[in-house]
Amino acid sequence: MKKYSFFIILLLVVVCPNFARAYNNTYAVIVAVADYKYFSRSDGDLVYTIADAVAFSNFLKSSRGGGVPSSNILLLTDANAYKQNIIAKAKALFAKARKDDRVIFFFSGHGSKGYFLPYDATSYGGNMLYFSEIKEIFRCAKCETKLLFGDACFSGSMKKNLSAQMQQSISAGAKTASSMNIAVMMSCSENEYSIESSSLGHGLFTYYLMQGLGGKANRDGNKYITIQELFYYVHKNVRAGSGNSQTPVLFGKFDLRLIVGKV
Repeated sequence: MKKYSFFIILLLVVVCPNFARAYNNTYAVIVAVADYKYFSRSDGDLVYTIADAVAFSNFLKSSRGGGVPSSNILLLTDANAYKQNIIAKAKALFAKARKDDRVIFFFSGHGSKGYFLPYDATSYGGNMLYFSEIKEIFRCAKCETKLLFGDACFSGSMKKNLSAQMQQSISAGAKTASSMNIAVMMSCSENEYSIESSSLGHGLFTYYLMQGLGGKANRDGNKYITIQELFYYVHKNVRAGSGNSQTPVLFGKFDLRLIVGKV
């Protein structure tokens, strides 16, 4: 569960030989849960996850995020973020993506080894959003660029659960290995907690993710932020901000020069 409050890449990556290609349309599913149906403030609810989701949505709508129209962004929070609603609506949105488009899935909430906890998750393990089910959501998209960001405890366990399967399965529709960009960035390793920071008003990972996408990750001073630059910035600052107790992870199959933001 979440807690309140150079460049070592922990990743499984195949670097593609060609520079990451531009994409046409972006379709994004953004999910956040703070007020869980079966939890209370004292035994499971969260504080800053909605702020995380809104910040990520606003970034995508901005020029730096690609000026994504609201109609291409599905924002599901609290009562709307129940398991079957997430799956059904995400599949329908991602099914619109074509070869030269891009899809993004963002989650902020509780997590455990092998799954995220949607709004209707129960204390006895019911209604969990399994990583294998997220893989099936991505399979609906026929595009070559697919990004997944997760701010949740133990989220790095997705690397062990899906690394090999994801590279084969969620790349459905991609014609050549050199054109695929499938990147997964998680807030912590499989045995770590993700911190919520009262001083930052966000999850620690999401705060630095947004700071990085907002321009601070731009190490080389050009007009673009790459996935490599973003992860370097997020990894460094989350480690420092958590006293080295939280370690973001990045894995997938992608060109390290994949562009994820503009300056």
